[in-house]
Amino acid sequence: MKQIKYGVLLLLLFWVAYLQADISLVLTPNGTKKTLPVVKLEGKDYVSLDEINTHLCSIYKVEYSEYTDFRVMFFFSGEQFIFLLNSPFYTFKQNIFNMQYPFLQVGSYYYVPSTFLLENLPLHFTGQIQNKNGTLYLPKPKDKSVRRVVIDPGHGGKDPGAIGPNGTRESTINLNVALRLKHLLEQELGLEVLMTRTDDRFVSLQDRTKFANDNKADLFISIHTNASHTNGSQGIETYYLSTKSTTESRAVEALENSVVELYEGAGAKQKYEALDFILMDMLQTEHLEHSNNLATLVQHNLVAGIQTKNRGVKQANFYVLRGAFMPAILIEMGFISNPEEEVLLANPQYQDRLAQSIFEGIKRFKYNYDRIRLTS
Repeated sequence: MKQIKYGVLLLLLFWVAYLQADISLVLTPNGTKKTLPVVKLEGKDYVSLDEINTHLCSIYKVEYSEYTDFRVMFFFSGEQFIFLLNSPFYTFKQNIFNMQYPFLQVGSYYYVPSTFLLENLPLHFTGQIQNKNGTLYLPKPKDKSVRRVVIDPGHGGKDPGAIGPNGTRESTINLNVALRLKHLLEQELGLEVLMTRTDDRFVSLQDRTKFANDNKADLFISIHTNASHTNGSQGIETYYLSTKSTTESRAVEALENSVVELYEGAGAKQKYEALDFILMDMLQTEHLEHSNNLATLVQHNLVAGIQTKNRGVKQANFYVLRGAFMPAILIEMGFISNPEEEVLLANPQYQDRLAQSIFEGIKRFKYNYDRIRLTS
């Protein structure tokens, strides 16, 4: 009887091992170990593309039309693979290869047979990827996706920013929305979020940008509320950097840049003007285009989420954006000088909506931006 129980136990252990034949990864040169979960589909070992993306910083794109086959473009280590649904064949560098078992879809998830990882990848990356007794050795992948965001709540401390007719301070609104946005980015996207200030303190404009650069931020988001000499102005606008400004944007630019002369002392303006060479260098990089894309997505989601006047995406020469070597935008969330908008801006529920809308714009940008960076 004991022998029977022992035999059943061995069979059970064997069956569990068979079901959980995960793939071991060793990332060189530091030897970091990871595990890719394996699942059984149609009696064969498969790995989901989402798990591969998580562990190997890859990405995939689904393509389908009534005129072509259903295909999935898989990007890994700067190379592209094209899988056809329910087919064991895939394309790599214009050649066709066989991975023995078909590429499958289960629900909204896509799966490749484990043979693709253990047998095919080492052939495509000779000398870089090796299969040693079922363990895959490969270089540690470079994660070029958006991982770290710096949020800059405008003004603070001795610089209250604009003050509304009822005494609402811009610096307080900016910080409240920034803290809400920080929470969303951390909880929903798992990003590392740093803030130029977390309380009511003064931080110079140059130090805000320097903080983002020093921490190698992937995005820089400066949050503000607008003001006008007339209390009828309303709506939301989002800016990115440029030396060329419209008449309207120059007024906002002058308002935001005026804190330099007011609170940073004599000669501070000349210090910022000396950064023009940095600006010109930045204009020759990809950051300007991506800043435009980020501003557009954030503006679109703000207008849709808040249902307010769309003042558009604009360019201005904001000191706080100068020298930011990453996509960088400045958001004007509404006019605190407008009594009706001041009441809204001071409302915690409205601040939640603002943060949620900005978050949605950043999330959509990250999805597009990550795809560009990971496939380059």
